[in-house]
Amino acid sequence: MRPCHVDPALTDQLAAARADESVEAVLLLRQDVPAGAPPDDIAALMLRASGQDAAAEMNYMPRIGALIVRAHSQVIRMLIDQPEVELASANQITHDTYL
Repeated sequence: MRPCHVDPALTDQLAAARADESVEAVLLLRQDVPAGAPPDDIAALMLRASGQDAAAEMNYMPRIGALIVRAHSQVIRMLIDQPEVELASANQITHDTYL
């Protein structure tokens, strides 16, 4: 299984954040499971995250296989390291990024 691809903007945000500072990320999950209700591994992933940060906010979107997370930076790092996560992107654009 390939490692998670991490957006450079998210890498920068994680590097700048304190361990207890919240960061927002969009995690795209590996698509080896059918869409629908959260499979056991996704539910377990969300439980691990909330166990490490009681204030963590998560929204699972099964049709697109995405987990939107706002949690302590250390929790985002833990999630990125999980085999279920294929891609991680920043959910907030920094002020110096222009479209």
